[in-house]
This record gives sequence, C-alpha cells and structure tokens, in this order.
Amino acid sequence: MRAMDWSLVGDVGATNARFALLKPGGDLTPARSYLCDDYPTIGDALTAYLATSDGGAPSRAVLAIAAAPAGDVVRMTNHPWSFSVAELRARLGLDSLMVINDFEANALSLPRLTGNDLTKVGTGEAMAGMPMGVLGPGSGLGVAGLVSSGDAFIPIAGEGGHVTMAAADDEEATVLGLLRQRFDHVSAERVLSGPGLVNLYNALCEIGGKPSAGFTAAQITDPNTMAEDAYAVPIPAGIRVIDVPPQKLRTPRRALR
Repeated sequence: MRAMDWSLVGDVGATNARFALLKPGGDLTPARSYLCDDYPTIGDALTAYLATSDGGAPSRAVLAIAAAPAGDVVRMTNHPWSFSVAELRARLGLDSLMVINDFEANALSLPRLTGNDLTKVGTGEAMAGMPMGVLGPGSGLGVAGLVSSGDAFIPIAGEGGHVTMAAADDEEATVLGLLRQRFDHVSAERVLSGPGLVNLYNALCEIGGKPSAGFTAAQITDPNTMAEDAYAVPIPAGIRVIDVPPQKLRTPRRALR
C-alpha cells in the first residue's frame, strides 16, 4: 500500500540511525533505532525499517545526517556510509528525498522548544530575536546556528566540531599538548565527544603517571568505573580532581575543568 500523505523522517548519526513515519495528521509513529554498523549501507537500514513499519510506503522523506551534504553524493563524517541521493530515492520508491545536516535539523527545532524543554545555564537572560546556537557531543561534535528573518528562521549548518581546540588554563594546555603528539590536528571533537572522552582519559592517565585501563567511553562514564578510577570523567559534575606532577605544569594546580 502506498500512503501518499505519509512521510519518512530519519536522524542518522555515526553510531545510530533512527527512523519514524509522519502520519497525514502530523503525528509521528514511535521512532526505531538501528545500529549503523549492523548494515552495509544506509539503504539497507532504511529497507529494514520500512519492512517492519506500521504505516504504508511513504512518498517522500527527509533525512538529517551527520555529514555536510553538497550535491548528489553524501559521505558521512565519522562513518563509512556514503550514498547517492538520487539512487537512494529510486531504491525506496520515493517521489522526493531531502538530505540535510543533522544539526541543521536540530537548529530548526529550537523555536519549538518550550520552558519545560529548557534548563538555564549561567546567569544571563535570553534575548528574543537574537541568533541561537546548538551543539551536541556524540560520535563527533555537532554544531549549527539559527537566525531569525522576519517571521521565518534560517538555519546555518556547519562543521564547527572541527575547529581547533583551545586551552583555558595550564592544565588544559598540558592535556592538549599531549594530544597534539598523537593527532595532526586536535579539534574540538577530539575531546568533546564519545571518542574524546577516551582521549581525555588516556591523556590524564599518562600525565598522572598511571597506566590506562583501556576503558571505552561507556565505561569511563559508568558510575562504577568512576568510583574505582580517579581519571574517569563524571559528566554531570564536569570536574575531575587529579594529581598532576608539578613539573608538567607552569603553574601547579589540581583541578581540570
């Protein structure tokens, strides 16, 4: 059955791909999540979803993907998937297929957030009509912006996670200096991401003179690991007290933010 008024929507990251159907009345079906590594191509993942979805075959789709779409061929930033938009549209039997950056999609959602969706950070106050920004760590670091234009909003997609990471103090400079010995370029997502947690943990272990336990990002943020290993990072607190040899710092301190 072809459902002309149904649409397919997807959020595709480097680890998980989530798909849902938009009903004619505007409601979404419950999203289903798929591990990207379980499927050779994005088309295989979409075909698996549509084979088990509750709705009819959609006529159009929008995919928000962790990439910088430009032209017909889309290559993901932190995953091997690449595809032709035209070929994927034909494979799925769609009349139209739009592919946009995942954080461009997140930026477009900002005006729809209400007070219950928000948590205040800092002491400042939001100013109506001013540009808005969105960022989020995952397998990488997504960044985008949103500016108002009359009654409409214009999203600004980008690859801000690849900007060079700067240090705010001597401790951070020590960590980044060590990471620069391992990577040609230490970008923001080298530390502000799941893999970045591993990079930070290993660097702190080396600076502190302790062998790394080889933890994954999930293990580093596990409360049990944090209780046993002083170099695992407690995400809610955002601060880890560490013993750094004074000779490795220009100004000895004991807290890494």
